[in-house]
Amino acid sequence: MTASWAHSDPNLLRAHHARDAIIQAGPLPPDVAETALQPQGAFQGGLLFTPSGGVRAAVIVYFHGGGFLAGSPESHRCVTAWLAKMSGLRVLSARYRLAPEHHFPAQRDDAIAACELAATLPGAGDLVLAGDSAGACVALWGLRGLPADHRRRVQGLVLLYGGYGLTDSASIARYGTAENGLDAETLAIMYRRLGDPAQTGLVFPPAFAAEITEPAYVLAASLDAVFDDSAMLFRALPTNPANRFVTVEGQDHGFFKATGKSQVAMQELQKATDWLGGLMRE
Repeated sequence: MTASWAHSDPNLLRAHHARDAIIQAGPLPPDVAETALQPQGAFQGGLLFTPSGGVRAAVIVYFHGGGFLAGSPESHRCVTAWLAKMSGLRVLSARYRLAPEHHFPAQRDDAIAACELAATLPGAGDLVLAGDSAGACVALWGLRGLPADHRRRVQGLVLLYGGYGLTDSASIARYGTAENGLDAETLAIMYRRLGDPAQTGLVFPPAFAAEITEPAYVLAASLDAVFDDSAMLFRALPTNPANRFVTVEGQDHGFFKATGKSQVAMQELQKATDWLGGLMRE
């Protein structure tokens, strides 16, 4: 059965996304421990990845992709485990409530709760917010909503081929299809699942990008329908010498699903963690 990202039942799409993640994922690094974190209070739970050989104080809080409708820390455990391995940092891969059952601001509120939980981990110091696709958008919503004392701890952002609200762009017209779920019609439906902006207060990151002073690593795939989302976001950020816009040639949306076996995915994740390491040393 072929799943339609515009019209299929959400549970069918979630099962399809989970199967696809298993098929594409490479092996996990052998020296990263995975710990399940149970929900507590506003925190929805997640997975904590801890590299061996000592733990540095900073914690990466990661939000998975899946069109706001699918995905989980489990479906993204390969990229998050390797992120922990390459960075030498703990990675909290956070669960958040999904649309259409849960409208915005549920996703923002869950991101805030995940960051606040990360800040309480033993030895936690600075925070890094990260995510891919829809998760990159969730990370930025969470950043904007953080209380000032927690936001001061955010040292950087790693944003991997994010979708930030565009439904009409040159890259969507060129690379979006009903099959990959990134055509104009499907994207419009995806964003509508988050609820009516007039009622929910939904605002996409380009509208508040000028407020983002934290260093940002913005990655876009050259063959990705949402390439222009990342380009637009980056152009709207305040000038910061630490900011990076990285185009990965010859790759499509979601190529980090193959982390662990794809040389390109491994190289690009290493580049992102090298950038992050430079921030941590400053």
